[in-house]
Amino acid sequence: MAKVTSRDIQEIVEKLSSDKVKAREEGIKLLNTWLEGERSYNFCKFIGLNTARLRPDEIPHTETWPFLVSLLIKSASAEISSSKRKNPKVIYAKTLRIAVQRAEDAKCSGKFLPLSSVVKLLFNHVWDVLSNVLSFQSEYGVILRHLLSVRDYSFQMRRRVYCNLVFLFIEKVEISLSGKNIGNSSKEEVFRYILTLHSLLKFPPGDYPDNVRESIVKGFVRICSFIRDESKMARKLVECINTYLLNDGPNLGLELLEIHNALQQFVFHCWLATHDRVLKDSLIFYARLQLSLMRGAADRCLLVEQLLDVICKDLDQGSLFGTSMLRGDGNKDDKLGVLSSSQCGLVELAAVVFYRACLNTTRSSLSEKRVKREPAAVILREALMKGKWLWNAVFCSLTRNFHTRICKDLFIYWFEGICMSFERIMNSSNVDRIYDGLLWTLRSLVELSSVLLLPNSRMEISAVSSSAFNEFINGWQLLWSTIVHGLPIISNINALVDAALLLLSNITSNDFVNTSVIPQDVWDLQIFKRPHSISILYFFSCYFSRKNSHSEPQDMLHMRKSLLRATLGHLNWKGCSMLNEQMTFLIPSAIYALCIGFVPFTQCFKEVPLAHNYFDVTDAQDDSHKFEDPKYQCVLDFLDCSVEVLAEIEKMSKVEATQVKICPPFRVSRETSDKLLHEMETSILGALVEEEINKRHLPDTLLICSLLSNLLYGCFFTRFVTFGSLFFYFVCIW
Repeated sequence: MAKVTSRDIQEIVEKLSSDKVKAREEGIKLLNTWLEGERSYNFCKFIGLNTARLRPDEIPHTETWPFLVSLLIKSASAEISSSKRKNPKVIYAKTLRIAVQRAEDAKCSGKFLPLSSVVKLLFNHVWDVLSNVLSFQSEYGVILRHLLSVRDYSFQMRRRVYCNLVFLFIEKVEISLSGKNIGNSSKEEVFRYILTLHSLLKFPPGDYPDNVRESIVKGFVRICSFIRDESKMARKLVECINTYLLNDGPNLGLELLEIHNALQQFVFHCWLATHDRVLKDSLIFYARLQLSLMRGAADRCLLVEQLLDVICKDLDQGSLFGTSMLRGDGNKDDKLGVLSSSQCGLVELAAVVFYRACLNTTRSSLSEKRVKREPAAVILREALMKGKWLWNAVFCSLTRNFHTRICKDLFIYWFEGICMSFERIMNSSNVDRIYDGLLWTLRSLVELSSVLLLPNSRMEISAVSSSAFNEFINGWQLLWSTIVHGLPIISNINALVDAALLLLSNITSNDFVNTSVIPQDVWDLQIFKRPHSISILYFFSCYFSRKNSHSEPQDMLHMRKSLLRATLGHLNWKGCSMLNEQMTFLIPSAIYALCIGFVPFTQCFKEVPLAHNYFDVTDAQDDSHKFEDPKYQCVLDFLDCSVEVLAEIEKMSKVEATQVKICPPFRVSRETSDKLLHEMETSILGALVEEEINKRHLPDTLLICSLLSNLLYGCFFTRFVTFGSLFFYFVCIW
């Protein structure tokens, strides 16, 4: 591999600096032999190290990237000025493009931002060439996109240059799509224009200048009139619009409607017909942005009605496909109920649309005679009653994110609909072996239980009428009975078991619902003999801390001891630890619920999330089509310019002094609890004796210490252990 010397660099510089065309061509060709092929690495490394040695106030010398790039700019300008009657040679543009890319290559460059001293000159040169020299368009477009992707470079572009470049590429895209271009640009060339426009919109030099906003909107309106069929160009144009709306949308006002009026025909034509998932994701993102940005109530209502039509059809289509499972088929269990990133986007958009549609709806208004279409609340209820899984996913998102803004009686209306059909949904799932509908229905009920079973919500419901309140309670009791008797059938499907037990836990945590005793054949299921999931431990904590959780006193000791031993199996720390932050709270909670019928630290459940976030894109089944910029999702979480949100006044958070809680009377007899606590202490001490602490990683050791601390706290809180006890001594010295 040839070694580069200062003499080699000097030869290139002398030829490129010559006034003669032939000498410059020789210099360009010589430089290319160093920039490409086997000699490239050594050459770029040599230049990169010299560039890295430059002081901030030092003028770049001949053996640095800034000097070479500025020399190539002069050579390209000289070639353009000397080629008035013919096209300048593309090798000049190609060489400049390669030099810029090599300078920024992390493998070769020895300095961060090596071109910072010449980047303004480079932007000005790119603008001059792109506006005048057609043959350099492709290579200089690559240079521009490359420089824009480096934020520190894009901020150095002059605003005048930026505006001119945006106008130039909007014009190029418009002329190319309209067919007015005399040269009839190829599709690839048009696509490159759109790529460059997208980069310009994505990386402006700060905020968009005020004088460019109106021209961009009008340019998009004209361009949208030429978008008729789906293609990669159409897809990229939608991404351009999304990028601009995301960056400058809050400043557009009525101009948002101009863009939508121009694009809506293409959006709703392709929404259901396209098989291009990236295009579909872009359309969904566009709709979400427009919904968040539009401030006018009339404009937003029109958009909601338009979206409601296509989204309902889309949800119906998506609900036709489910995960078919045979008995004992564990291969598909981890895929059940998992949304792809595209489905997550659709579900979140649909939740926003239904929230907007139901915002001013009450249950009493649903009975009024209407000439137009059915209310969105009725459409949603009918879909929930049919057990359509994608609709239930939307309902989960709607309930979780917007339950504080929608009237409570609407949630009761939807709850009643699900209760009426739940047994049928469960039976049909077991017959067809397709469990998506049942799983998402259970998840919907979990979300509803988190909203409707709160003390404040119960007071609101009971204040309406005693008959309505009794019907509401009977609904939860019916669900309890149906799920408990159905557990043996679904016990081999982990996702269903987790959702069912989480729902049962929420129901049993509220004493006003008189739940029936769980029969012995349910406790004999394999899932309770190896309680390794969070949902099972949480269920133990909730169920066995209730009064009269077991009707037969003679069976109480046997039942609780059997489940206690299964729970204490977590303390056999062999192999990889299954502990996590949730487990360190839930294992002690389950143990004390079984031993004494009381959980010492229920407040900790509020700090540790128990319900999985079904809409977390990072956990999505297929994240290959996620938006490349992670700020997109973050912005959508708070980007809402509607009047309701802008006018909302947040209540000041209240700081309350924590009161020391006195342990209530034990719900398990003293004799029984003594035996169970002795079993607990024996198991814990045995596990500590066998544990080899030196072989564990530090995170596992910290989790074990956290678990033991919570166990000790529970012992002291329930006054079963004193500081001088053997159990306390062994746990502390461990």
